[in-house]
Amino acid sequence: MRLSSKQIFLLLTILTAAVFIWPELNYQDLLSQGDHGRDLYAFDAVTHGKLPYKDFWWVYGPLMPYYYGLFFKIFGVHITSVLLGRALIVIACAAFFYLAAVRLMTPALSFLAATWFTQSRQEFFFTYNHVGGIAMELVIAWCLLSYMQTKTIRYLWIAVIADFILGVIKINFGLAGMVGMAISVAGIDFFKKYPFDAEKKKFYWLAAGLVPLCLAVIYGLLLGGLPLYAIRQCMPYMPADHPYHASPSMVIVYYLMQNWLTFIHSPIGVAVGIVLHGCTLIAAYLLITKKMDKTYRQDVLLALAMIGLFFVLYFHEFLVSGVWYRCYWSQPFETLFHFVMIAVAFTVLPKFLRIAVLVFLWALAILGIVAHIGSIQSQKVPARYLSMDRGRIYVGNEPQWTNTVNTVTKFLDTSLKPNELFFALPYDCLYYYLTGKESPTRQLIFFDHINIPPEQEVSVIKELEEHRVGWVLMSNRIISDQEGLGIFGKTYCPLLAKYIYENFQPVVRQGGNWNKPPGWADNHGVIILKRKTNP
Repeated sequence: MRLSSKQIFLLLTILTAAVFIWPELNYQDLLSQGDHGRDLYAFDAVTHGKLPYKDFWWVYGPLMPYYYGLFFKIFGVHITSVLLGRALIVIACAAFFYLAAVRLMTPALSFLAATWFTQSRQEFFFTYNHVGGIAMELVIAWCLLSYMQTKTIRYLWIAVIADFILGVIKINFGLAGMVGMAISVAGIDFFKKYPFDAEKKKFYWLAAGLVPLCLAVIYGLLLGGLPLYAIRQCMPYMPADHPYHASPSMVIVYYLMQNWLTFIHSPIGVAVGIVLHGCTLIAAYLLITKKMDKTYRQDVLLALAMIGLFFVLYFHEFLVSGVWYRCYWSQPFETLFHFVMIAVAFTVLPKFLRIAVLVFLWALAILGIVAHIGSIQSQKVPARYLSMDRGRIYVGNEPQWTNTVNTVTKFLDTSLKPNELFFALPYDCLYYYLTGKESPTRQLIFFDHINIPPEQEVSVIKELEEHRVGWVLMSNRIISDQEGLGIFGKTYCPLLAKYIYENFQPVVRQGGNWNKPPGWADNHGVIILKRKTNP
């Protein structure tokens, strides 16, 4: 069977993405004892029948723990299994970015766009959850662009399914995607004069009615029975539930300034800025003056409107918080916008300029991939290796962090009896996962911004007594000046602190400088306490 050019470049896109992600199958740039520990613990817990929210604190949608838990079941309980699952999603992101782009540009340029996106995208460094959401965003974009060009209704059914999946990865983005889909389809139908028939009515009913209803039922069942404070801890969408707040007007200025600094920070950045913005100006001129094919112009304008709409909708978390990584949800649409404008500009640019732009962008993409692979390989040294059976990966953390985690895990493995549990706080779930021990409490995180009320402290103490917990692990993050964290026993959880300090005594201290601020994934110190009397 002879492959078309579109299929050939799709295969090349998948192959390039696989080459890019291959070194990460046993390497994690930074591994945190809190956020990544929470993820790993959740993925393992669901394989034992535990439910997100009800049985353990979980702050995203319920789907991804089951996705990664499946990899644990198939490939074994090792972090490498999770990294394999993540790698497949990254490859899927590249493929669907290509499929979306090829609706508006040549297969060769789409291949470049997907490769550029893969190697230049900003990673959600703190969780394995969100990459699944990015994949669904790109599936929706591909479906809407395909529907725009072909009027084939099955693409809308696929988009509805993708949006539902997005909703059980992160509910607010699923709802935002639902709004974006409905507006986009309405706009496409209006300008392309597609009929509003019975199939279209079913689409709107599914997108605006059934998807939200199904999401409400799923979240309702999983959150049902929990006290209000626990629900708000798992679904922190009220202003008082998270520590970061910002003025939208200031956030927009901040975002524009950061993008400006990105382009002017180096000669290469300046060159990239000239290429991208130069092509954008040319494309804008062509679109405004209508000096291009009428049908292509209409498709490009509709596509740009859709891209802009989804960029804005997925910008909402960043807009109200100013936390930079929250703008990553919009990044695929920014990259797609730039390459659509390049494609439009290419319709009038002389051949030598087109070749110059392609050579420049390909050179940067290839250099980025080579540098990425080289950087990872240089860090795969014994001092950065998590040696326990559930680890088996190299990390980009400082060697002191790795030594602390290896040493503490070994101590817990050798000191605790097979059925004996320990309590880790304020947010050190990684040790639950690495030792294969279940948390004695449903709550996995203890910080100021979690807003733990006295009745929850009493509940946690009761759980510790019921499980006859004889060991407590505390990291130096119990004392932090970072916004929203606080000081254990003083700014949060005074009852729990009193219980621990009265009933447990220190026996081991490992790593970390307790006189310096603790880090998210660095300067990690641990103190282990043992119960003064048998529980």
